[in-house]
Amino acid sequence: MTIMRRETGIVGLDKLISGGFPVPSTVLIGGEPGTGKTTLAVQTLFYGAKKGEVGIYITAISEPRWVVQKFLSEFTFYDEAAIDKEKILFLEIRKSFFEEPGKLLPRIKQFVERYEPQRVVIDPITPIKAALDEKGVTREFLHDLFEFLKGFNCISIITAELSYNEIPKSLEGYMVDGIILLSYPEEKAVRRKFLEVLKMRGTKHVTGKQLVDITNEGFLVHAGLR
Repeated sequence: MTIMRRETGIVGLDKLISGGFPVPSTVLIGGEPGTGKTTLAVQTLFYGAKKGEVGIYITAISEPRWVVQKFLSEFTFYDEAAIDKEKILFLEIRKSFFEEPGKLLPRIKQFVERYEPQRVVIDPITPIKAALDEKGVTREFLHDLFEFLKGFNCISIITAELSYNEIPKSLEGYMVDGIILLSYPEEKAVRRKFLEVLKMRGTKHVTGKQLVDITNEGFLVHAGLR
């Protein structure tokens, strides 16, 4: 059976994963702060919008939507028209949902059923998971959410502040179909950004660290350079 794929829209990344993300699938983008997780995740939403897709960005941070959009508007891939036409939609997870996490999944489901997206980004999953951990319902929530989104043939991207050593111990890493690790190590007194595909189910993928840049055009993978 041939696996359907959707291009990521990230220059150089599709070469590493046989042409794009498997459909449906859930992909974890892990990395420490400043490695480019949000940029990569949102860039693929805007790429999908150019192809006529609907994308949902679920933000679990305290910043209001306009602050996130202002940050994104610095990149050339940002398209205000896509937001105006509801090709890109924003869902803010407010404080009330963290206090009553049982209401969170129904809210996300309601939003997804209304707009039927082809791509969903949850950025980051970390605070949501922390709230769910207190109730002991994290595994159940993630399982139900991922299965629900796959029912829409959706590519789901979650970001998390995780290092390489933390990913094997994480629940997210165990449950997702793909893992992309971003890092920013110091080498000879210079820091350089790297991307590494650790896991991509059903996909022949290139392993090892690949050099990346983040420019005003967005996230760029120099496939083959390390």
